Amino acid sequence: MRSSLLWAGRLAGGRRGARAVLAAAIAAGALMGAAPARAADPLYDFAAPPSGEANRVYGVNRKTGEMSACQFERPEGSKVGVTRCFVQSEGAGPQKAGNYGLMPTRYAGETGIFRVNHDTGEMSICYVREQAGIGGATDSIILCTPPGR
Repeated sequence: MRSSLLWAGRLAGGRRGARAVLAAAIAAGALMGAAPARAADPLYDFAAPPSGEANRVYGVNRKTGEMSACQFERPEGSKVGVTRCFVQSEGAGPQKAGNYGLMPTRYAGETGIFRVNHDTGEMSICYVREQAGIGGATDSIILCTPPGR
């Protein structure tokens, strides 16, 4: 390709024309390489809480504010782990339409995460909590506080 660009440049104006055509082609290639690979913003945002003890990742639907949380577990005696995701509860479902994101604090003991609405400035904290389940079992759920500013 370089030789054909040089030839086109020579036809356009000698050695200087060849260099100009080659420089323009390199610049165009660099700009094309710098273009993002995806056309649109991702639908989900993911973040981990700051706690070194929390083996968990939170996700938020950036348009609806709907929350999810999952963690890695390896059942006793098993060589293969599983991804355990938590059931949504109070406040973790879809919210009013907006531009949502996740923001961890710097508090090292925190296992929750803030859900922020960048359009309104509202925030709520989302976390996983244990609750009594059926037959004396314990279930873990994800819930979020009401939004505030």
